[in-house]
Amino acid sequence: MKKIIVLLIIIGLGAYLYMNDYVKIPENLGQDNFPGTSSSTYASSLRDDVIKAGASDAYVSLSSNETLVRFESPILNDDLLGLTYDIAKKAYSAKPAKTVRVEAYFSGEPILGLTVEDGDFENAQFEDIRRPEYKIETDLSLFDVVVYNVSLDEDSARVTLEYLADKEGFWKDYLAMSFVILEDAPWVKEVSLNYLSDNGSVTLTMSGDDILKVQSGKMTPDELINAVKISQVHGTPTMFACPDNKEDAYRLYVKAYNNVTRLMAENRTEEASKAYVIYLKAKDCYASFTSSTASSATPTGMLGEVHQVTLDTEGAMAVKFSTGEVKSEWKGWEDVDIVAEPWCVDYPALLGHYIDIGEMSIDEVTVENIPSSGYPENEVSAEIKTGHVYVNRNADGTYTVFALVSHEKLDDCGHRIVVRYRNVEG
Repeated sequence: MKKIIVLLIIIGLGAYLYMNDYVKIPENLGQDNFPGTSSSTYASSLRDDVIKAGASDAYVSLSSNETLVRFESPILNDDLLGLTYDIAKKAYSAKPAKTVRVEAYFSGEPILGLTVEDGDFENAQFEDIRRPEYKIETDLSLFDVVVYNVSLDEDSARVTLEYLADKEGFWKDYLAMSFVILEDAPWVKEVSLNYLSDNGSVTLTMSGDDILKVQSGKMTPDELINAVKISQVHGTPTMFACPDNKEDAYRLYVKAYNNVTRLMAENRTEEASKAYVIYLKAKDCYASFTSSTASSATPTGMLGEVHQVTLDTEGAMAVKFSTGEVKSEWKGWEDVDIVAEPWCVDYPALLGHYIDIGEMSIDEVTVENIPSSGYPENEVSAEIKTGHVYVNRNADGTYTVFALVSHEKLDDCGHRIVVRYRNVEG
């Protein structure tokens, strides 16, 4: 799952281009239903090349003057620009069309577009093709908030969120966020932010005209007080609301995860601790939509020699068991098998696809001790207990047993974890 980061590269493209002006989102292109490619040999070959370049799936359409490639990206970080550009070059090399259009999707959401005319890659045009709701959601990630819902209609924009920063910056952030929302949905007449809290919620609403006046410096403090409409609801805490579908639950899970890691990277431990609580709830929410366990073939062979590795949240945070290679960053489970994450807890916790098989010595465990089922389909992050042996089902279908050697807490959320492990061989 790591390090999936909210896409900030769009901000550097020069200007916002609004969805309602030019973008048509294909109805049949989504996370679970990518359409097949064109029947032509060129299209099939190009699709294969796009997937080899790093896409998890792709749709290719070729005509006499235009090549269109839509691909699902497994990443959402700075590398997406380069991946989209490389795919455009492959598309042009396969068929030098007058117009090459490449569109990048993430989790079924349109993210980034690139157009190249007449092979002029020096003047390739990148575009922000996010839906307005998703654009608002990702742009607000620049602030210390967790966004739960974005709702748009012809007249208003309504955002439900939790504010994680301190109260000193509240009003500054509120006005800045309102302006960002208005930029992303310039047609709305008013913007409402619904802040969730422990004892209810508070909604602040401003008209679009007043937001523009504030940003241009044409509104006095007294006028601002009257411009903001405040409504407060007391009652049952509404800090976390689990979405009613798997896709939104997954996005909320990813956002909560990113919030924790971002705040920890900035050494903002107090806010990170609050974000971690939300992460746990988001994780449970997403888990409720997925099957809890998966079955595999019964392990065969024998356990190999004992190896030892040190995982450090500030350095070598992940390991690939089959090769023993440690990594300071990773992009997916095909690269690593377990990861030490900067969770704000006192105990050692690892991220992986493992189960606890009880108290025993790793030197004495045998293949017969390894279950063939019960492994989580989605990654888990749990306490690793001294004296217990764990079995990880690796991405390549193999198994590794591991046990805790030592744990050192580096700071509020930093950890150094030493484990011994044995791979199933043969």
